[in-house]
Amino acid sequence: MLTVTSRAAGAAEPDVVAVTGGLRRIDRRGEHLYLNDERIYLRGVLDQGYWPDSGLTAPDVDTLVADLEHARDLGYNLVRKHIKLEDPRWLHHADRTGMLVWAEPPAPSRFSPEAARAFEEQVAPMVERDGNHPSIVIWGLYNEEWGLDWDIPGSADRAAAAVRAYDTLRALDDTRPIVENSGWAHVRTDLVDWHYYDEDPAAWAANVAELADGSNEAFPVRLAPDFLAKKSLYGSADHPRTGLPVLNSEYGAGFTSLERAWHLRWQTQELRRHDRFAGYVYTELTDVEHEMAGLLDVDRRPKDRGGLEPRDMNAETVLVVDLVPAHAGADLPVPDAELDLDVHVSHHGPGVVRGQVRAAWVPAGTPFAEARLEGDVGSSGVVPQTIEAKPFVLSPAVRVTVPPPAPAASARLHLWLVDDDGAVRARTFVDAAPVEEPNRRGERWA
Repeated sequence: MLTVTSRAAGAAEPDVVAVTGGLRRIDRRGEHLYLNDERIYLRGVLDQGYWPDSGLTAPDVDTLVADLEHARDLGYNLVRKHIKLEDPRWLHHADRTGMLVWAEPPAPSRFSPEAARAFEEQVAPMVERDGNHPSIVIWGLYNEEWGLDWDIPGSADRAAAAVRAYDTLRALDDTRPIVENSGWAHVRTDLVDWHYYDEDPAAWAANVAELADGSNEAFPVRLAPDFLAKKSLYGSADHPRTGLPVLNSEYGAGFTSLERAWHLRWQTQELRRHDRFAGYVYTELTDVEHEMAGLLDVDRRPKDRGGLEPRDMNAETVLVVDLVPAHAGADLPVPDAELDLDVHVSHHGPGVVRGQVRAAWVPAGTPFAEARLEGDVGSSGVVPQTIEAKPFVLSPAVRVTVPPPAPAASARLHLWLVDDDGAVRARTFVDAAPVEEPNRRGERWA
């Protein structure tokens, strides 16, 4: 903070002006992002900025700022403020607290030359008002071809509108990456981002792996109950396939709060499995009207997450388990013999992390903070192996072998990484329970 004091001749009291400032550099180097010359992995959450009694306007500044605190408490280092230019006070507090921001303007509904011009006319005022906030590290423009009739690949005019919006913003600000069409069909962008929702954990893991290694450039998007569309990362054959950071900017699944927590756990670990990705953005922070996808409800109250702490999944250091889970509450059947699990470490901080992965069975549903973790992998007669995780490189797997739970009933297996100093650096869990086929019995109407 800089305070400027000026006293006019003969004045009894001085005039005092206080201003804040910050220095920040965000840049991309090949497929990686760097913040102030240090490589960064974006762990983001989407926030639409709605409140139950006042809509798009926060009821007061404390409530406005609290959403930044909620995001940080959940383990995120970035907020994607979705198709909304937020109150400058919110940006000020993001600057103050160090929360990174992905900022983007409202989108039109349908395409026309007039709608595209109106969209572009927002760009200069957006940069003039908000461009001096160091918290903003990414500018977004169109979202999923809204205002472009969801058809960049099939329309030269719509593709040109996305390029024109990018060029307009780039001429005003060359200090931040720009995403011209978040989620789908990129034609000119600094980041290749993608939006992908899937209820099937096996399909999710397979498709994410193919997006990571470049063997597939498309993914399914359900636009209606009976309409599954194939969406591509690229809007033309000429767009470069390598050399730009690749990141997810919308994901999540599940109908109930418990299902969403389950998908958060497994889908996030699959994103962390692949070193190519530069980050992710979970959808979303709070419920919004008919969208019940929030980690918090519309009144900012935590939901029942079945013992999951989102900050464990969004930490600088996390565990990645080689397992395709069955369904919420039953990641795998209750084992009746020794269980082998291969575990990796994903570390996105400075230096190397070394330690041992330990494990212990606890009663089903027991959170880590409430568990009596008296056992570890050594209880099965297997000596814990030391695991080493280098920054931004998924570690080789270590095998964790544990006896079956006693009694042989539904149970939770906690897994945690203890470093050489005895500190817990990462933790996750696997639920063992009867795996049943979905109920498809009953009379059906023709």
